[in-house]
Amino acid sequence: MTQPHHDPDAVCTSVTEAISARIDGESYPLSPTEVARHLTGCAACSRFASAATEVADHTRSRAATSVPDLAPTILAALTEDHLASDRRRMLELRSLVALAGAVQLVFALPGLIGAELHVGRDLGALQLALGIGLMLAAWQPQRAAGVLPIAAVVAVATVTAATIDVATGVANLGAELAHLAEVVGVLALWGLRRRVPSGPPSIRAAISTT
Repeated sequence: MTQPHHDPDAVCTSVTEAISARIDGESYPLSPTEVARHLTGCAACSRFASAATEVADHTRSRAATSVPDLAPTILAALTEDHLASDRRRMLELRSLVALAGAVQLVFALPGLIGAELHVGRDLGALQLALGIGLMLAAWQPQRAAGVLPIAAVVAVATVTAATIDVATGVANLGAELAHLAEVVGVLALWGLRRRVPSGPPSIRAAISTT
């Protein structure tokens, strides 16, 4: 009777597949006893088993290595970006308030110097005071809260008067558009007031240096 013949390559293939399945936690038809018996007589499969086990152990050890906590770094970067954006916005508002104040100072000069009527000089003085108040708030933003109510009253009064004068034909629209500077200044001053932090004077005063 002819003895059953086993293909050595097929056996080695089955053993290596069984080893891989065992490392991956999967089931395979060959039992551990059969695999161990084959490894004792097959150097190639034994080397494969050692190498596969070493690779699996190395992979598990790397996976188990603790990953550094990057959350504080990420949060710090986001906070810094937010602060930088706030500083840019604060600088834009301060520049806008300063520009509105400078415009008021320019408009005040003709009334103070060249006006023949007393009311013209009074109007020039009012524009001068408003311009100085806006410039002061731009220089020291913590003072915006005190300047804002006065500037808002002046802006509302002058815009109302200008609207009435244009509607009744006393003044033309082009000449009264100069009062838009007051409106822009008040809006920028309001935005600046909202961004000034509350707290001890030392903290509020630090804004003026940024």
